[in-house]
Amino acid sequence: MKKFNLNKVLTMVFFVCLCIFLVVVSINKPRVLVLHSYATDFSWVTDINEGIERIMEKKPYSIRYHYMDTKRHPDAEFKEKAGMTARKMVEGWKPNVIIAVDDNASEYVAKHFNNDPEVNIVFTGLNATPEKYDYDKAANVTGMLERIPYDALKEVYMQVVTTEDKSILHISDSSETSLYIHDELVSFPWEPLQLVDSIQCQTFDEWKRLLKENEEKADFLLVTHYHTLQRSQEDNSIVPPQEVMEWTMQNIDIPAIGCWGFNVEDGGMMAVGVSPYEQGEVAAEMAIDILENKKEPSKIPIASTELFVMYLQESGLEKHNVKLPTMYEAFARATNSYFE
Repeated sequence: MKKFNLNKVLTMVFFVCLCIFLVVVSINKPRVLVLHSYATDFSWVTDINEGIERIMEKKPYSIRYHYMDTKRHPDAEFKEKAGMTARKMVEGWKPNVIIAVDDNASEYVAKHFNNDPEVNIVFTGLNATPEKYDYDKAANVTGMLERIPYDALKEVYMQVVTTEDKSILHISDSSETSLYIHDELVSFPWEPLQLVDSIQCQTFDEWKRLLKENEEKADFLLVTHYHTLQRSQEDNSIVPPQEVMEWTMQNIDIPAIGCWGFNVEDGGMMAVGVSPYEQGEVAAEMAIDILENKKEPSKIPIASTELFVMYLQESGLEKHNVKLPTMYEAFARATNSYFE
């Protein structure tokens, strides 16, 4: 008979107990689902993730990322299916907190868990009002609104537009997000600037035609979203954003300003951009408040955009002979948002 080896038995027992302990710890980790409306080909998404990770990187949480990809697939059928897939994931994994990024994550997923005692919701990048998703009636919801920094944008226009009238033409796609932005734009007090028109386009053909027809009305073009433009009435394929911006910069004589970093990354001249890092960081801090400080979400005040980032493209500035105060260039360079 082999000699009984107590050391081997104790070692085996130790490893079994360790495995059980690790499984229990993993199961009991707070679970955070970062639910994106879009996908990682969109810099806005990756920058928000960076903001979240800055705050949560040392936290003992189990974090999952899920991408609905509704920017490249804006049709209603795709969004419904993407929402159903994400809702099933929530029901199966049972996250303690959902960080719902941008409006489609709220529309197709998060709002379905309003007042669910097992799930807390932190929205961010929200263009609509919280009331649209009944968040005002939900005890388990808080978050951050995404709002264009209109005051900063107006200040920049005042610095660079030298004509007496100082007029602006706005153009965007016809997505739901763009409709919310249109409502904000037309209600903002632009004086002494003049917003001459706010145009929404369904197709790239329409975008080209309406820009050519209207550019003489204004000194500057304000470009917001252009990511859901169909090629034409006959071709419903989505035009790559870089192609839209490239055509716009090459064919329009007035200078253009955007409101997100992707405008410049796609080839635009300048953007006074909503900070995606702030959207991610604030949402992460709210999630921590809920998980660690046991705060009821509805008791955490809803936040709104406070920070902005300057993005500059040197070639575009030179083409249109736009002269900016040196502090704007310094700001862009300091945040790695100056493109030579």
